[in-house]
Amino acid sequence: MSAPPMPFAVEAWQLQCGEVVPDRILDLRQPERFSRGHLAGAVNLPYERLQVEALELLDPGETVLLVDPGGARAAELATWLRARGRAAGYLEGGLAAWTGPLETSS
Repeated sequence: MSAPPMPFAVEAWQLQCGEVVPDRILDLRQPERFSRGHLAGAVNLPYERLQVEALELLDPGETVLLVDPGGARAAELATWLRARGRAAGYLEGGLAAWTGPLETSS
């Protein structure tokens, strides 16, 4: 049985209750902001580097969730990844819509 397809727009509650479980979460913010708080397990890949590095970083079969402050840039790049055959979605409303816990990095 295969996993359900990655929805394009993922609501925060879908992540929090486990309805959507991406293989990878990419946080598109700058490293300083990422280190202050990010979703558990997220990898930092700033917006301006995604188009250069993402296709090499992501395995073709994995699902990826893109996260940014408000959702707009993440939606743009999820569309870009989908056009290249990747199962990508974005966090609707970005981190501004997230009410769950955040991890910090040093």
